[in-house]
Amino acid sequence: MIPGEASFETSLTQHQSALRKISADYCDATVENGWVEASGGLMGFANTLINGRSEEAEDYASRIGAASSAPSLVLARIVSDTQAARNGLSNVSREARDLLRSEANDAASRTDVMSYERALVRAQMAYRNFQGALGEVTAREDMDMDVAPVDRELKAFADTIDSARDTADGLADKYASLSSSSS
Repeated sequence: MIPGEASFETSLTQHQSALRKISADYCDATVENGWVEASGGLMGFANTLINGRSEEAEDYASRIGAASSAPSLVLARIVSDTQAARNGLSNVSREARDLLRSEANDAASRTDVMSYERALVRAQMAYRNFQGALGEVTAREDMDMDVAPVDRELKAFADTIDSARDTADGLADKYASLSSSSS
């Protein structure tokens, strides 16, 4: 084996591991920060998708006090959380795009695609929770604040999610083409 080839193979493996790691870190952060509920594994995730959120768990809006805390505090929290979720997804997507641009024959593994898609699903769940909390606080009688800054942040996050969907589609296509060419 030529030394340059060994370095290339090592860096590709590290790159793939980097996408899986940053995706897993993002998924963990969405739960740790309270943006989404922890799922009970694959069955819990499927149950959440089919039946909606579980009733015994406290949702995001409740955790941030959307129905009872000062509207200014709730709105500030939604903006802050939306920015953090958007920045986190942007970092994961940057890693995925780097992998997508790689011209190596084994640049996209099934695990890479799945881990990135899992991070994208968590981002979508967080987005829906942020919107739900905004809806709850704006429905209050004591709500007298401009929500334009929150709407702008949510729009920016939605745009980041749309871009991530395109990247996920590209990764899936690359994996499919690599899989079919190696068969």
